[in-house]
Amino acid sequence: MKKYKINWIWIIVLALFSGSCEDYLDRSPDDGLSEDDVYKDYNSLLGFMDRIFLNDNILIFTHNINSYSNIYTTVGNLSDEYAAVRNDNPSNFVNAGNWLENAGTRFEIGCKSDGANFKSAISRAYTGLRIVNRVIDGADKVQSITEDQKKKLLGQAHFLRAYFYFELIKRYGGMPVFDQLWGASDNFDFARNTYQGSNTWMQTDLDKAIEYLPPSWPPEEHGRPDKVSAMALKAMTQLYAASPLMQNDLTTIENNGYGKELAAEAARSAQQAIDAIESHQYYRLMNHDEYRSIQLMPNTNQFAQPEYLWFLRWHPANWSAFVRAQWLTQPYDDKTGAEGTPYNAPTQNMVDLFERKGTDGKYYPITDSRSGYGAVMSTDPYTDRDPRLANNILVPGEQWGQDMQGVPYYVTTYSGGYSEYFITTNQFTNASQQTGYMCKKFIWPEASTPLFGATGFDKYRLVSVYIRVSQVYLDMAEASYEATGSEDAVVSGCTMSARAALNKIRVRAGIGELPGGVDFREAYRRERAVELMFEGHRWYDIRRWMIAEDLFKADYPIMGVKATPLNHTYTDAQLRNANACKYKLTDFSYEYVPVTTAVRTFNKRNYWYPLPMDEVAALDNLQQNPYWN
Repeated sequence: MKKYKINWIWIIVLALFSGSCEDYLDRSPDDGLSEDDVYKDYNSLLGFMDRIFLNDNILIFTHNINSYSNIYTTVGNLSDEYAAVRNDNPSNFVNAGNWLENAGTRFEIGCKSDGANFKSAISRAYTGLRIVNRVIDGADKVQSITEDQKKKLLGQAHFLRAYFYFELIKRYGGMPVFDQLWGASDNFDFARNTYQGSNTWMQTDLDKAIEYLPPSWPPEEHGRPDKVSAMALKAMTQLYAASPLMQNDLTTIENNGYGKELAAEAARSAQQAIDAIESHQYYRLMNHDEYRSIQLMPNTNQFAQPEYLWFLRWHPANWSAFVRAQWLTQPYDDKTGAEGTPYNAPTQNMVDLFERKGTDGKYYPITDSRSGYGAVMSTDPYTDRDPRLANNILVPGEQWGQDMQGVPYYVTTYSGGYSEYFITTNQFTNASQQTGYMCKKFIWPEASTPLFGATGFDKYRLVSVYIRVSQVYLDMAEASYEATGSEDAVVSGCTMSARAALNKIRVRAGIGELPGGVDFREAYRRERAVELMFEGHRWYDIRRWMIAEDLFKADYPIMGVKATPLNHTYTDAQLRNANACKYKLTDFSYEYVPVTTAVRTFNKRNYWYPLPMDEVAALDNLQQNPYWN
């Protein structure tokens, strides 16, 4: 009989879910509060749960340095969104094949604590689950609590339990049900559920959240999950459950297509969420003129944009450093070391997903001859493209801001330019790993500290947005199409077709309705990649669709652009100088180039994260994911 060794996942389960032994009942190590403190009254229990929103070690950030132990890089570096311009890029060990050996310690895969603080995505989820299980378990213990207060507490707790559980299963696959406070003497050697079994239980939490949560909160509490947030999360989780990867059991990884009935359920849930959004007092799909501001919140606004359905209003103290390290380079920041160069460079792969306007005024994929892209790709690749390209990505030679005297500044990521030279000679970066692009989606021209100081940088702030209104329409488009096999059929119980849902986003973006002769599955997946670009969805999408093997099958699948300046009078030394940002270069030749240091070796086993080897060896029923033995 195996010894019950509990030191990674299950020590977290033990420590964070324990509720019967004295140490964990009377004074839990992660909260320092007695049961009397926690259950004193409504405000004390609410305050206990609200640490989820205020503690920087619980909810998962999409924008933060060292967020869930990923140093400066984001989960987009595991997909085809970014090439990480950093020597210790965490994607290296994932793609190089030694993911299993590092499963307990690196990036978001593990559950190991960073000092006294739990930093990884999985450990954050367990911490959150322990807190909400105490709330659910003890709501009836609170004295003088009204029925309305209890519903608000339980609604948030059930929502958050579903959210944290979803963060687990979308990485690992099916997990045991974590629905109670366990004692230290209990048997923790639980059998894993399949993904479908886990999803079925998770939906019961979301149904309770929808039942208990209010339609909205007062302005001072905006940002808490509400009924619409729960509807949107339900649609999202059901769409994941309908996806090809999630049709597998614990022993197989095969692409057998979508679960059509599950997709139909996801469509119905998305329709309910859309109906609630379209009748809501605050939520709405922002219009085309507002699009640039969707990801930027004025620093004086304590609330959020109308598209934010589920988001973290609080942001970390070092968020300004994060913006520098993620996306800015000289001369737009005042750093010369680790924060002096953009660590996440958008790829040519992403740029290629933006459609181009043809001679008939309609937008087509650049691979479609009607787009006319083939004739201009080497001389003028960025004109007449989907307007979101100009919103999301800075291209070589583009004007980006101006100094306080009104002198324009230009992006120098072109061949021989100052930014390229800085990136390729900085000791903290991979010498050859620049793509020619910089991220524009989350930054603003005034963020340049040397040019505008703290005032310009503080004009906006970033928040972690988990679900936007636009995503619900995209979820609807995918679910409806995969349930019916038709872009125009309407799922029973719905009023919107897949095409209608997709066109809502296309029209808002300014590219018009989907033209004929375009494959609809490719269209909704391309639209999802473009609309939600850099927001933390792409890595999970290419896994659940089971297309990562094809995306990464080339020797060097990540591409960049080499933009060579033409017809100018500057010397090579001048272009490498910091003053080159003031030079307006208008003529370039463009060439696709592989980013040879951006490793992407994706095998079938990589569709699920591996469980650490010692945990599988120690527990009889903790079944390892396929091909990781």
